[in-house]
Amino acid sequence: MTTPDTGQALLLIADADLLYQPRPLRPDEPITIVTVPTPAQPQTPHTIIPEFKGHQPLSVLTRTHDGSRQHTQQIPAEALLDGLRPGPAVTDALNLIGERYPTRHAPLFCATGHPDGWHIYSRVHLRADAACFIRTSAAPVGDPSDPIGWICDAVTRHSARAAQLNSLDCALIKAHAGKEIETKFTLPSDTPLWPLAVDLHDRVASGALPDMAPRFRDPLEMWDFSNILFEVHGPGPQRGYVSFLYTRPGLYQVKRKNYDADALVRHEHVDINVPITEPLNRYVRDTLGLSARPMPSFRRMRYDINFESLRTGHHYGIMVDRCALHVDPTETLVQVEVEYLRTRSVLPLDEPAVFTELEHITEWVAGILTEHTLPTQRGYYSKLSFLRDAVAGKPHLLPPVDKDTHP
Repeated sequence: MTTPDTGQALLLIADADLLYQPRPLRPDEPITIVTVPTPAQPQTPHTIIPEFKGHQPLSVLTRTHDGSRQHTQQIPAEALLDGLRPGPAVTDALNLIGERYPTRHAPLFCATGHPDGWHIYSRVHLRADAACFIRTSAAPVGDPSDPIGWICDAVTRHSARAAQLNSLDCALIKAHAGKEIETKFTLPSDTPLWPLAVDLHDRVASGALPDMAPRFRDPLEMWDFSNILFEVHGPGPQRGYVSFLYTRPGLYQVKRKNYDADALVRHEHVDINVPITEPLNRYVRDTLGLSARPMPSFRRMRYDINFESLRTGHHYGIMVDRCALHVDPTETLVQVEVEYLRTRSVLPLDEPAVFTELEHITEWVAGILTEHTLPTQRGYYSKLSFLRDAVAGKPHLLPPVDKDTHP
């Protein structure tokens, strides 16, 4: 087994406890190194998502750590694992070189070759057909000619961030904290949502969006909820809106956006599961201390296509959604939003890349909307602007200011 070329990575299958109880590998300890294909990129990727499906043969080396015993074979990708355990061919090879407990083994780390060493990756998610690894090395480590010289460093780096890397989504953080960054396309109000959402989803899944992959474990979400929104006039820095999304009895998601005009970047603060029992207009006035007017409540139906940048670890969403007023469902807003969501990383964030990647995605979506012959208005048209325009044309839609808005 040699140093992987561009478009390949080395995958380590070894004792799963190394993720939780780091230790030096024993000289006679059996391990398995698998050469897996990865999308070729002009620079070192941040995220690697090898797939274990199909008939493509994978080069598999099972050996003791000191190399005194070894076994090589070609295994179809779909046979590498049996569920979450090593498949029969890997298990047999481990038994052959002295492993008594092959069911303890699992995919743990990856490495990609670099002229100066190796970049190493820790597993953050595992399925029977794929795994997700994120980079833990800011610079190359080890001897590039030694195909296992990176393993000790991989274990050490993982241990330093184990609480994040071993816990569901704990490596998720937010670039540009406290800000929402999104572009919007406003479509005709009679645009069918599902066919457009399916096309966007399928294109992302097929790799048509360069350097992006469907968000591991969560490529498509469906939402249907009611939203109660107040236009906030002050105090000055608080201008914008506050909205309430009912989650379960007595609890709301409270979202506050502060801005003077629709824009690419807006200040945002979200609180989850806020207990509210008083009328919402009193809560806005007395608890939040805001001067605000209630706007017509609306139903929001949405499909979210989620994906992640293999280059930076940033996660984005394309949201295909329709908003319709409860009091007049003919007042409808249909949009496609392109939004930065979060980043899965334990390395310093590439914050400027959020804007360049978002612009690239927006241009890509614009091309697909053109293919669908959908007339669009591209910009930052917000839900608040939609409600303002609706009540400007139909003032009777505006709720009475002095009437309690109940949870």
